[in-house]
Amino acid sequence: MSTNPVDISIEELVEKGVKLTPMMEQYFEIKKQYPGILLMFRMGDFYELFFEDAKKAAKILNISLTHRGKIGGYSIPMSGIPHHAATTYIDRITALGEKVAICEQVEDPKEAKGIVKRAVTQVVSPGIPYDLDKSESTSNSYICSVGASEGGKFYLSLIDFTTGDFFGMQVEDTTELREKIDIFKPKELICFKGQFDACEDISDFLSSTSILVTNLSQDYFKEAHTSLYIEKFIPTFKRDEVLKLNQCILSPIGALCYYICSTQSLDSLSHIRPFKMLNFESVMKITSPTLVGLEIFPKNKDQKKDSILGFMDKTQSAMGSRYLKTIFQSPLRERSQIEQRLDACETLSNDLKTLQGIRNTLGELRDIERIMAKVSTGKVNGQDLLNLGKAIEIYFDLLPKVKKLPKDLLESFTKKQLNSLEELSSKISSTLNSEIGATLDKGNLIKDGCSKERDKLSKLLGNATDALVELETQYRKETGINNLKIKSNNVAGFFIEVSKSHTSKVPKDFDRRQTLVNSERYQSPKLAEFEKDLVTAKDRLLKLEREIFDNLVIDIKENAQLILTLAKALSFIDVIQSLAWVTKQEGFTRPTLSKKKVLNVKQAWHPLIKANIKDKFTCHNLTLDERCYFGLITGPNMAGKTTVMREMAITQFLTQIGSFVPAESAEVGVVDYIFSRLGASDDIIKGQSTFMVEMSETAEIIRHANENSLIILDEIGRGTSTFDGLSIAWSLVEYFVTKTKALTLFSTHYHELIDLASELDGAKNLTVKTINEKGRVQFLYELIEEGATQSFGIHVASLAGLPKEILKRSSQILDQLEKDHQKESSDQLNLFNQNEVKDYSELEEKLKNLDVMNMTPMQAMQQLLDMKSQAMM
Repeated sequence: MSTNPVDISIEELVEKGVKLTPMMEQYFEIKKQYPGILLMFRMGDFYELFFEDAKKAAKILNISLTHRGKIGGYSIPMSGIPHHAATTYIDRITALGEKVAICEQVEDPKEAKGIVKRAVTQVVSPGIPYDLDKSESTSNSYICSVGASEGGKFYLSLIDFTTGDFFGMQVEDTTELREKIDIFKPKELICFKGQFDACEDISDFLSSTSILVTNLSQDYFKEAHTSLYIEKFIPTFKRDEVLKLNQCILSPIGALCYYICSTQSLDSLSHIRPFKMLNFESVMKITSPTLVGLEIFPKNKDQKKDSILGFMDKTQSAMGSRYLKTIFQSPLRERSQIEQRLDACETLSNDLKTLQGIRNTLGELRDIERIMAKVSTGKVNGQDLLNLGKAIEIYFDLLPKVKKLPKDLLESFTKKQLNSLEELSSKISSTLNSEIGATLDKGNLIKDGCSKERDKLSKLLGNATDALVELETQYRKETGINNLKIKSNNVAGFFIEVSKSHTSKVPKDFDRRQTLVNSERYQSPKLAEFEKDLVTAKDRLLKLEREIFDNLVIDIKENAQLILTLAKALSFIDVIQSLAWVTKQEGFTRPTLSKKKVLNVKQAWHPLIKANIKDKFTCHNLTLDERCYFGLITGPNMAGKTTVMREMAITQFLTQIGSFVPAESAEVGVVDYIFSRLGASDDIIKGQSTFMVEMSETAEIIRHANENSLIILDEIGRGTSTFDGLSIAWSLVEYFVTKTKALTLFSTHYHELIDLASELDGAKNLTVKTINEKGRVQFLYELIEEGATQSFGIHVASLAGLPKEILKRSSQILDQLEKDHQKESSDQLNLFNQNEVKDYSELEEKLKNLDVMNMTPMQAMQQLLDMKSQAMM
C-alpha cells in the first residue's frame, strides 16, 4: 500500500490507527500544541519539517521536498534547512505572514536514553523576528492588541519586542482606532474571534492590510486570566495609579503579555521598557493618509528617500532613525517643548565643528535596543557586548559636546547611574577579547588576565603544539624513524603516522589504529594521555569562558533599564543633530512661534523638489492669519498650486516637531490638527469611486476640523459633473470661511469661485503668476494674491507632449465651444428679458385699466384668472 504524500496528514494517520515510530510520536505530540504553525523539528544539524509543513516550507523557500521513509505504507513528506543557516530562512517565512515554532533538542544526544528530549523554545512571527541582526533596523516591529470600553471608546496596547517599547492609549472611536493602527503599522494584531464583527470598518480595514491577525481565546482579554502574565511585564501594575484610572487598558495589555509569554520560553524579559500610557492632548493630530499625501511619509519603505522623513533623516544610527520616525508620528502642541527643540537645533547648527564631532562620534554607535533584546532572549554574542560597552563610551564622549543643549531636553542620569555605566563598560572591555574572530567556541573570547584558572588552561592548550613537536622528536630518536609524524583529525583524534617501509621499527606499546595505502596509524600510551588531558582542558576552558560570559550577561540584565534609558538619550541626540545637520546643509531657518493664528511664510521652498531642480525652483510667499485665514488658489495645472500647499503644510509640520523650516522666514502659530485632501484614487476593492473617497475624506475633515486646525484641500469636486462639482465646491468654500474658520488652502479649477472668495470676509484669492504673450504661455511659479484669468489646459497638454495635430484641433474646438457658450448665454438672456418686459407691460396696462369698483366679484375673479394664465405662458 502506498499513496501520494499530498493525500494524507499525520492527524489522519493517527485516526486510521497507523502506529507511529517513537520519533514521529514525539513530533505529533508537539505539533498538536501548535496548530497552523510551521514546526521546525531539530534533528542533529538540521531543522526538519514534515507532512503539510514540509510542503509549505518547500514552496515558500524553494527548497527540495523529499521523504523520510514510510509509516503504514504512507510516504512522509520532509524538507529541511541547516541549523547554522536558520536565520537565512526563518524570517523569510514569517515575512509572508506565517508563524514558525522552533523545536530544539533540550538534552545532550550523548546522554539521552531513547529519543532525545525536544521542546519548542520560541515561536517566530512577523512581530517577533528570529534574526534580530537582520530585521529592518530603521523601523519598529509592533504587535498590538485592542480592548473595548463603555461608550464606544477603545484601548490600544502596543509592544515592540525588538526594541522593548511598550505603551498604550485610549482612542475615541473606530475612526481614531483605524488611524492609530495605520500610523504605527503593527506587524501583528492580537484579538479574539468575532471581536470586530460589529465594527465593519475595522474589519474591512484589517483585511486590506498586511497585518497578521492572531486570534486568542476571549478569556485572555480578562485580567482574571492574565494577571500572572501582566506581572512579568509590569510587576507593580496592581498599584499603578495611571492603570487604576484606565482599568480597561488591562484587557489588551493582558492579551499581549500572555501571547509573548506563550511564544517565548523566557524566565525574564529584561529588555522590555516600563509600560507608558500615551496622552495625546499635547500632540498635534495627523492621519497616516495625510502624512503620505503631503509626502511627509513615503508610500512604502522603498520610497523613503522621496519623502520629507527620508530627506530629514541624517541620523547616524538605526536607533536614531527609528526615534526620528517616532517624533514625526507625534508632532508637538506644547510651545515650551517646541522651543526647546528649536533651541537645541539652533545651538548645534551654529557650531559646525561640534556638530561634525557629534556626527563622527555617533557613526560608531550600534543598535543598543536590539542588543538588549538579544541579551533578553539568550542570543547575544561577544561582539554585541563589546558594541554595548562602546556605546557607553560614546555617551561619555558626547557629554561635553552637548552640554550647551537645554538640560530639560536630554535624559538625565544621577551620579550613581553614571558610575554604574562606567563600571559596566570597563568590565566589558576588561573581560572580552576584541580581536576579530574571537568566540566562545574557539575558547579565545575571554581576555588574558580576567581569570587565573582560565589563563592556565589557555596556556596549556596554547603550548600543546610545542608539546606535540617535543613528543614527535622523542619518538623519532627512540625508533630511528625519521619521517614519523604526529597528526590529528576530527574523526581519529591524535595519532602517529609511520610509512610502511618502517613498520618493523614501531615499538610494541604502539597500538595500530588504521591502515592506509602507504602508511600505518598508531596510538601510544603517552599520546593517549596527552590527548585526554588536552580534551579535558579544552572542555574546561570552554565551560569556564561560558561561565564568565554568562556572569557578564547577568550584570547587563541587572542594568537593563539603565541601558535602555541610555539608548533613548543617544537616540535623541542623534535626532537633534540630524535636524541641525539638515538646517546647516539646506539653509533652513528658525520659525518664529506665535501665540496667534498665523502662517506667514516668506520665500518658502519644497525641499524634495528643490533638491532635484536646484536654483530653478521659485520660492513662495504666503500669509494666512486671524483676519484672512482662507486662501482660494486658482490657476492652471502644472503651475505649482499643489506644491505651494504642500510647502505650507510641511512648514507647519516641521515647526511642530521642533525643526527649522525651508524658508527665508516663517511666523507660525500652533495648530491642533493638520488635514489634507490631495488627489484621489478609486478604491476598487471596497467598491468606492474617486468621488466617493473624496467626499468621505472631506466629510471627515468637516467633522473634526476647528478654527485651530490647518486644512489643505486640492481640486474638490472633480469626480462628478461640472455643475455638481461646482455647487459642492461653492458650498464648501462658504462653510470653511463662515463656520470652520481654520487656516485653509483650497485649490480649485472652478474659476466661478473667484468672485465668491473676493466677497467673503476672511477669504482671499491666490494664483500662480503666468505670462501669455501672443499665445506663448510661461509659468512663473510665483504665488500672487489674485484670481486666475484662464486655465491654459491646452498649453499644459502641449507641455505633456500631445501631438500637434491633436493640440491644433483642440484649439479649434475650444474656440467654437466658447463662441457657442457666449451665444447661448446671450440668447437665453435676451429671450428672458424680452419675455419679461412683454409680460409685465401687458399686465401693467391691464391693471391700470381695470375698473375694480364697478366689477362684480365674478368679473374680478375672471380677470384675475386671465392675468394668472398670461403670467404663466
